[in-house]
Amino acid sequence: MSIDIKMAWRNIWRNPRRSILTMAAIAFACVLLVFMLSLQFGSYDTMINTAVKIHTGHLQIQAKGYQDKKSIRLVLSDPMQVGEVLKNIPEVDEYTFRANAFSLVSSRDRTYGIMVTGQWLTPCAHCCLLLITRF
Repeated sequence: MSIDIKMAWRNIWRNPRRSILTMAAIAFACVLLVFMLSLQFGSYDTMINTAVKIHTGHLQIQAKGYQDKKSIRLVLSDPMQVGEVLKNIPEVDEYTFRANAFSLVSSRDRTYGIMVTGQWLTPCAHCCLLLITRF
């Protein structure tokens, strides 16, 4: 060992109480950091999954050209046919039909823009609606 390392080691243990307290404080800060990061990432996952389950779902099927124009009149011509296709896919657990539109709600003092969501109640949507009513 070099002389610098020997001197540093002796200097650290010259006051053992201070050294142990410093090491304990650093260890506590590291444990707290890991805990807080885990809590943060876990809450992100929970927020994303809750938003996906309640609102948009993992997949949206839209009429051709809807993303370009966003017109309320651009709808699927036969949603039941899409439902039959989705029933035959084993990876699809649930599906429901939803329509979104924007509107204005006004009071005497203000006017607010809102999004109106309509949901057609299919037997598959029953579980999803139970989840929504718990919030």
